[in-house]
Amino acid sequence: MRKIGPFRSFLLWALWVGGSMGLPAFPFIAAMAGLSSGAVLLWPRSRHRAKGVIFFMLPLALGFWLIHGGVLQLFLGGPVEPSRAVWAFGLWLRILSVISASQLWLEYVPPPVLIRSLFAGRLPASWAFLLASPLLLAGQIRLRAVQVREAQLSRGVPVHGTFFERASSLTALVFPLVLGLLNELPARSAALDMKGFGLFPRRSSLTGKDETTLRHACEPASQKFPGNTAALREAAFFAPGESAPLLEIPEFSVPPGYTAFLEGGNGSGKSTLSSMLSGAVPEHRGGSIAGDVRVLGEDVASRSCLAWSPDVQAVQQNPVLSLSGCTFTVREEVAFGPENLALPQGEIRARVERALDLAGIAHLGDRNPACLSGGEAQKLALASALAMNPRLLILDEAFSRIHPADRHSLASVLRRQALEAGSALVVLEKPGNASSPWSAPAGHFRDGRLLRGPSPVQVRRPASGPSLSCGKNDDQPVLVIDDLSFRWKGETSPLLRSVNAVLCPGDRAALTGPNGAGKSTLMRLCAGLLEPEKGAVMLGGVPVGSMAPGERAARIGFLFQDAERQIFHSTVAGEVLFSLRKSPLSQEERMERMRQALSATGLSGKEEKHPLDLNAAERRMVAVASLSVREGDLMLLDEPTRDFDPEWQTRFEEWMVSRRETIVAVSHDPEFTERLFPAVWSLDRGHLTA
Repeated sequence: MRKIGPFRSFLLWALWVGGSMGLPAFPFIAAMAGLSSGAVLLWPRSRHRAKGVIFFMLPLALGFWLIHGGVLQLFLGGPVEPSRAVWAFGLWLRILSVISASQLWLEYVPPPVLIRSLFAGRLPASWAFLLASPLLLAGQIRLRAVQVREAQLSRGVPVHGTFFERASSLTALVFPLVLGLLNELPARSAALDMKGFGLFPRRSSLTGKDETTLRHACEPASQKFPGNTAALREAAFFAPGESAPLLEIPEFSVPPGYTAFLEGGNGSGKSTLSSMLSGAVPEHRGGSIAGDVRVLGEDVASRSCLAWSPDVQAVQQNPVLSLSGCTFTVREEVAFGPENLALPQGEIRARVERALDLAGIAHLGDRNPACLSGGEAQKLALASALAMNPRLLILDEAFSRIHPADRHSLASVLRRQALEAGSALVVLEKPGNASSPWSAPAGHFRDGRLLRGPSPVQVRRPASGPSLSCGKNDDQPVLVIDDLSFRWKGETSPLLRSVNAVLCPGDRAALTGPNGAGKSTLMRLCAGLLEPEKGAVMLGGVPVGSMAPGERAARIGFLFQDAERQIFHSTVAGEVLFSLRKSPLSQEERMERMRQALSATGLSGKEEKHPLDLNAAERRMVAVASLSVREGDLMLLDEPTRDFDPEWQTRFEEWMVSRRETIVAVSHDPEFTERLFPAVWSLDRGHLTA
């Protein structure tokens, strides 16, 4: 079949469906239903969708004949008109024609093609987004559902079991799915504003015509601002309904060309300051600002977050929430912001290529942003912000997932960029990070105030604790990775090649390597969440892939990179007790284990708090406590210390040293790995070396 353009295909589909729904002629409806459903069933590209159409439409037909056709009414003793059965059958045929035609149309015009066409067309940005948003939301829901189901499997929920087992898992799926999407809405909305989406009635596009006159009176290149780029004096942020300030800033300023490095612990106010400087209060961050807060000499409240976007860029802690969600390649994502500024195509291309080179991700230009590793996604968020050529760039823990070897080069690039462009850089990080690429802090957050100078943090580290070794005991190995290879679907070359490793009871191994090397993928293979292309992962001599989900969860604890992925309940207590739902322990024993786990993780007294209302360190500790209540054989920790300030990291390390399980941890913290892990594995280019 010959491929046609998206808009012509859309028009054809609309006429097809409109005719089948609107014309009363029964033969026409039947013909359209037969043709469209037959095309879906017989066309090779559509066969994978045909099964879904059949299993959806047959129960629907039965329901129509039972209810609308009058069968149920006849069974209950009521009168039935003979024409109702024919009417119900005709209605079902109309719906069948719509469903089948839709499936066929989606094979002609996949969602990415339609979305690109909408954003590259002549429609206003708001209308284009309105039409594209259902498809975008569907993609986000699918991705989120896959993540939640993976987290369910890791905790023993039989998502692929019998009908009743799958039905019982729906609550654990729907709650985090819906709550996660709602919780991310403010951050996703702020990300679109940061990219200038909707700032101009029309946007330019690299996939559309080159219209250099889209912007009215294109401004000249940004010149160096004569005063302080950002200046705060006697400023304060008040949370909604609170009379006492959440954050006070007596005085802070940063001139053009300079970098201001500020450090603070979890919940100290770093993200609050970022929201204040980017104009996100109160639009995206509920609350109010008092005092004098100026950016480029203007009161920050004089513009919205969207209106500040050409001059101010803020990169959030979670890189996924800093992306637009409207693009399908890295290059498109970096171009999305400049396109919204209605710039000429030549300037957009120049900005995109320069930003990709500065961030060191030019080789990822054709990759889908949803398929990037955490560190690669952070580099993409940085590149997207750099492509906007901001005069104030705010980085809120934007280096936490990036490999240490890349942090210093990226920091040098950003400092040089600020100096050359006359822009200002505000860096917000946790204290006590020995691998930090930034110079001495200009200030620190403490007790709800921004004070001058570095944080007076005294870091106390626990002893490494005992660690057994296969060479020193005769125990059977706990974990054996035997000639393991893995390739993602659609990829030509494998991500992992002939990986081999052995760990005995009590061993601790740190897994290191560059961003995108496959560290998280290897952890998921060890947890039985992915099937290897070749080789096997053995736990106590048994392949992990052959274990039932409940058995795997009892023996393997998995801490994901993002703690929100494995939170299923609305209270801390409910979340921790979820891990013991099938345990033979009595209620008193379960409660005692929960109390011990909360005490060890510093969460005592927060039993009735909602996990998503806690700060990042506390949310991660909720996930840690959920692992603590069980005593398994193997614990897999994916970047466990990323969200911790020195105080929380000390508590976590004390907890980890007290555990007797064999532990494998992915980490970008060289001090952490050197201090607590006798074995260090390095993964690079698909090969694992000790």
